[in-house]
Amino acid sequence: MPPKQSSSSSSGSRTSSISGPRSAPRFIPNLKQINEAANELPDPDIWPEATFECPVVVEGKQRSIEFELKSIARGKKHASRWVYEGKVLIRKRDV
Repeated sequence: MPPKQSSSSSSGSRTSSISGPRSAPRFIPNLKQINEAANELPDPDIWPEATFECPVVVEGKQRSIEFELKSIARGKKHASRWVYEGKVLIRKRDV
């Protein structure tokens, strides 16, 4: 019966499977940056587009934070609200 291969010989193939150029790290704003950008948001009830990008300067580079318009049910009525990545809901009266 032939001897079993050790598991260490197969570990080299894992590193060779990574290919392609590395992309730049994704910009993830902190809460202060989101709050500053939220101060620049237009009135969601009259904004004609589904998104709004707010520029912010981070370490000397200009980045942008994108907000989406969502319709939120409030009882029988619907209200437009800005949302950051589906996680942060912004009411215009709060900013």
